[in-house]
Amino acid sequence: MCAVYKRGDKGVFYMNFTVNGVRVFRSTEKYTKKEAKQVEANERQKMLDEEKRTPQEKAAKTLLLNAVDSVYEVQWKHGKDSERSYARGKNLAGIIGNVALGSINEDIVLKLVQALDKREAEAGTVNRYLAALKTIMRQFKQPVDHIKLRKERKGRIRTVSRDEEKVIIDLLRNTKHNKRRQFYYETADLVEVLVDSGLRLGEALALDYESINFETNLMTIWINKGDRPRSIPMTSRVRSVLERRQSNGTKPFNLVSYQAENAWRWVRKEMKLEHDEQLVLHCLRHTTCTRLLNKGIDVVTIKEWMGHADIKTTMIYMHLDPSKLAHAATVLEL
Repeated sequence: MCAVYKRGDKGVFYMNFTVNGVRVFRSTEKYTKKEAKQVEANERQKMLDEEKRTPQEKAAKTLLLNAVDSVYEVQWKHGKDSERSYARGKNLAGIIGNVALGSINEDIVLKLVQALDKREAEAGTVNRYLAALKTIMRQFKQPVDHIKLRKERKGRIRTVSRDEEKVIIDLLRNTKHNKRRQFYYETADLVEVLVDSGLRLGEALALDYESINFETNLMTIWINKGDRPRSIPMTSRVRSVLERRQSNGTKPFNLVSYQAENAWRWVRKEMKLEHDEQLVLHCLRHTTCTRLLNKGIDVVTIKEWMGHADIKTTMIYMHLDPSKLAHAATVLEL
């Protein structure tokens, strides 16, 4: 069969050939045999060249959005932050365009960073986008040396004082809330549990009564950020809250995270601390860790209590209480 031939009333030439088992049959969009044969030869050569490319070279032609879908299925889908990671990947394409991975060079990365800077994104947010881009590039065997994370400032770790804690709980529990804010009462119980347990918000909201043993006085956290199941003891206050809430179903808390965050924002506003950006719900976990340390609990025990994967994370809190260093100096005086 001839590789190019005229077809149809319009006299357009078609090409029909096979390269390594792959058949090409489509219009050349040309009206002379000479031009058609040139198109056919170019297409044939392109396919032959493609066969010679390395897997890395072939992957470089993958468009960013297709790569994001692939990474989601292979990696992000099974993670704790799957939907946010996927959304972040999609946002990457919205910022730098649905470009081929092989074209993502230093200029493209700079474009991404500058766009995030214009949005006044914090260093941590910029780094999450850069890390997502790195993950995508690595899965497709593309170079990542030009994608460098920013240094994040190690600012002070915000904790809640005993007085602040009392005000927060009082506002949530004893204010007369309208129907739309009925979940604020439940959030008061949640705050007490968080500050006495050091649980992450997601861990507390996922906790069920099958994981609470009132005989041993332990709560077991099976699924968490570090994939490290752990059991932690209940304070009398935590135990009281959890026992009281047993009539609510299989879980102590029926809140979703955005409700808890909404109630917390209201508290900050009521306390005139809405501009204190570090006063977030997660600071209750910092508070637990710091209180344990200040009561003389050793760092290794705190690490296991909090479920830190690396003791370096726990060691950050050692710098928060200078009196510990002062006490160490008195030991040398003996």
